[in-house]
Amino acid sequence: MMNARKWVTVSAAIGAVAIVTALAAPFSNPVRVFRTVAAMLIVEQGTDPLQFDYHLKDGADLVGLALGTTTPTSNQVFAMEIDCSSSQADLVVFDKSDSNITTIATSDSFTTVKHQAVHHLTAGATNEERFVAHFNVVAANNLAPGGFLTVAGRLHLDTNGCPTAVLISLDRDPNDSSFDDKDVTDLEQDAKIKDTHRAGQAHFVGMLNVISSSGSTNAWLVPLGHMTFRHQLDQFDEAP
Repeated sequence: MMNARKWVTVSAAIGAVAIVTALAAPFSNPVRVFRTVAAMLIVEQGTDPLQFDYHLKDGADLVGLALGTTTPTSNQVFAMEIDCSSSQADLVVFDKSDSNITTIATSDSFTTVKHQAVHHLTAGATNEERFVAHFNVVAANNLAPGGFLTVAGRLHLDTNGCPTAVLISLDRDPNDSSFDDKDVTDLEQDAKIKDTHRAGQAHFVGMLNVISSSGSTNAWLVPLGHMTFRHQLDQFDEAP
């Protein structure tokens, strides 16, 4: 059986994440898209004799499931799309070559508590919010409906209250260790791109219904996962 402390150590050296439900509702506010990397420990049913099977997965695995491929391109990356009021978000595949978005999961709740950073007036310091959000998995290729992810974390906010990425040196919160939030190293297709900015951190639990190559649907339990929200992928998009 995998040691939990060993998983926490390994998770900081993997990358990416995500999940989804029904069809994504259109955003009613301007949105931003952030490159998201994550690591997650999944548990699935072993076979004869019955046993737990443990695996480490990352965002590239989620992208591959949503697109129905084992080899996503370096342009097809895991990301979070979030509106400027932090009331709605999607976990998606973002294609950097044409800005095409494939939804993996969509939020049915996104609740925040905000913090005004008046106690540290360092140049460039921003406001913050902590959030808890529930995402439902959308049926897409090798992802079957019925899965969900519950994500809890923090995001930086700009002067307009929109989520924003700040210099990594400013992306600090004294409570990160208490919540087990940490930077997830990008070991995915675009790992050669070195980020200078981060928008925040999160941890999550949940489950995925994954369609195997044989056509059967298997449950992936996610007892623990980590996400890092990194640089902004899109230009600032106005809602239609």
